[in-house]
Amino acid sequence: MTRPVVVFDYDGTLVDTFAAKQAAYARAVAEALGLGAEHRLVLEASYARTSGANRFAQLAETAAELSRTVTEAQRGEFSRRFSIYNAESADAMPEFPSARRVLETLGARCDLVLTSGMPHTMLIEDATRRSLVAYFVRVDGGDKGQALDRLRAEGRRVAMLVGDTAHDEAVAVERGVPFYRVCSDADLARLPEVVW
Repeated sequence: MTRPVVVFDYDGTLVDTFAAKQAAYARAVAEALGLGAEHRLVLEASYARTSGANRFAQLAETAAELSRTVTEAQRGEFSRRFSIYNAESADAMPEFPSARRVLETLGARCDLVLTSGMPHTMLIEDATRRSLVAYFVRVDGGDKGQALDRLRAEGRRVAMLVGDTAHDEAVAVERGVPFYRVCSDADLARLPEVVW
């Protein structure tokens, strides 16, 4: 019998990334679009609303809020800068203290899949650097919805999506997958009780 699958979002769920990524996002958007310091609060608020989505979906929503059109060159420059700033602050993004214990506990009874809105290669690189890849039967970055769709197309029963944002919850709800929100290490530590 095939084991159920628990799908984990990465940043914000297993690794405490919000503050560092919010700052990196605001800086990358401002620089790519030529915005001044007066836009910082708008950019940070936009990131807070769209956190968890693919970076280009986030940028599109931010641009709409600012009534701006973004060129392909600006998209590319934003993505390049966002990647650089995230990489520069990666060591300042700690794992939640209970992450490995939770992964070990759940991995004994379920297959675990890691997903993220971040590009696939970046997800693999960061999870490998942190020695987290071994906990997962699959790492699938880029689009959480597509990751869930692929699992279901393979006939896998997705028992739960574990995430930290409204975007994550919307992805789960759209696909009829139970969702568990992580807002702190205490939430993550309780997860095994919720799954069983």
